[in-house]
Amino acid sequence: MRVLLTTRGSSGHVMPLAPFGQACVRAGHDVLVAAQWRFEENVARTGLPFTPLGAPRDEDWMPLLPEFAALRLDEGHERMVAEFFGELDTRAMLPGLRRLADGWRPDLIVRESWEYGSTIVAEERGVPLARVGLGVAGVEAMSERAAVPAVDRARAAAGLPADPGGERLRAAPYLTAMPEALEDPEVPLPPRTLRFRVADVPEPAPAGEPLVYVSFGSVTAGVHLPFYPALYRAAIEALAPLAARFLLTVGEARDHGELGPLPGNVQVERWVPQDEVLARAAAVVTHGGHGSTLGALAHGVPQVVLPLFSVDQWFNAAALARAGAGVALGAAERHTRRAIDLPSEATLAALRPAVEHVLADPGPRRAAARIAAEVRALPPVDDAPAALEAIARAS
Repeated sequence: MRVLLTTRGSSGHVMPLAPFGQACVRAGHDVLVAAQWRFEENVARTGLPFTPLGAPRDEDWMPLLPEFAALRLDEGHERMVAEFFGELDTRAMLPGLRRLADGWRPDLIVRESWEYGSTIVAEERGVPLARVGLGVAGVEAMSERAAVPAVDRARAAAGLPADPGGERLRAAPYLTAMPEALEDPEVPLPPRTLRFRVADVPEPAPAGEPLVYVSFGSVTAGVHLPFYPALYRAAIEALAPLAARFLLTVGEARDHGELGPLPGNVQVERWVPQDEVLARAAAVVTHGGHGSTLGALAHGVPQVVLPLFSVDQWFNAAALARAGAGVALGAAERHTRRAIDLPSEATLAALRPAVEHVLADPGPRRAAARIAAEVRALPPVDDAPAALEAIARAS
C-alpha cells in the first residue's frame, strides 16, 4: 500500500503524524511525507521520505503575524487557522498535492488535522483519507469550525459540493495518541476515533535527587517570538532556589549567554532525547505543547503547564488539571492575554510553588501514573497500519 502523509511541515505538526508513518514503513508499506519545502529538516528528523510542496510566499504570510499576535488568544487562533492554514497553506500546497495524487497514486492519504488541501485532493481523485489529531478533541473542533469557510471556498474553486457545516471535513477516521482521560467529557469525540500508543515507555529510573525537565517547546525561543531570553530567565530565577536539578531546553540556536550566569543546579541544552529524560524526571514544566504534554503523561510524570502563545496549550493545560495530573498556571489569562504577551508577574510568581506542589504532593504523580497506565493499555502504533489498510479497503 502507498501511504501519503500530508502536513504543513512545522515541527508540532510533523511529530504527531510521524509515528503512524514509521509504523507503516515497519509494516512494509511505501510511505511518503509531503510538506512545504521550507520544512524538509523537520521531516528528515523522522527518518521518513520527503517530497516538497509549495509554501506561501513570505510577503503573503509575514504581514499577518503581527496582526494575529495582537489579538486575544481565541480570536488569534481562529484567524490563524482560517487565514493561514485554511487559506494560504491550502492554496500553496494544492498544486503539488494534485501532482502527487496523479503521479505517485497513493492508496491512502493520512493528513495532520490542520492540513486541509489533502481533503480536497482526496475527494477529487477518490483517494481514501484519514487524519491524525494534533491535540484534544476540543482543539480539533474549534479549529475545524474556524477552517470551514476557507476550505469551502477552495472546494467551490475545485468544483466540489459545498460543505458549509464541515461534515465532510469531520468524516474521515480520526487517529490520536491522546488518552481518553484528557478529553473533555462535554466535547463530542470525532467520528471513528482510533487511539494508539505511539511509544513504548520504559520503567522509571531509581529515584535520586529530583530532576525537573523544563521545556517550552521547539519554537518558543525563536526570533519571531518575544519569549527568549526573558521567559527562560524568569523560569530559572524562580526555580533555581528549589532543592532539585533542572534541565532546560531551548530548541533553537540561540546564545545561551543571554540567559546570564547559570546556577549550579541548572543545565541548558538545545535538544535532548526527551524519552530518556522523562524516564528520570520527577516533574516537568512545559508550555502545554502536544509532544511534551503527552510524553510526560506517558511516563507518568506530573506537570506544571504554563501556556504561552497558542490556544491548544490552554486546552492541554485544562485537560491536565481536570485529570489531576498537575497544575495549570494562568488559566484566566486565556481570555485576556495576547499571543505576544509574556505571562503576568502573578502567573510567573506561581511557578515555584506549583513545582514544589507536584514534587511534594503524591496526588499529581498518582494521577499521572493512572494516565500512563491508560496509555500503556492502548493498542500500539504498530497496530495502526492494519486499521489504515481497512480504511483504504472500505472507501
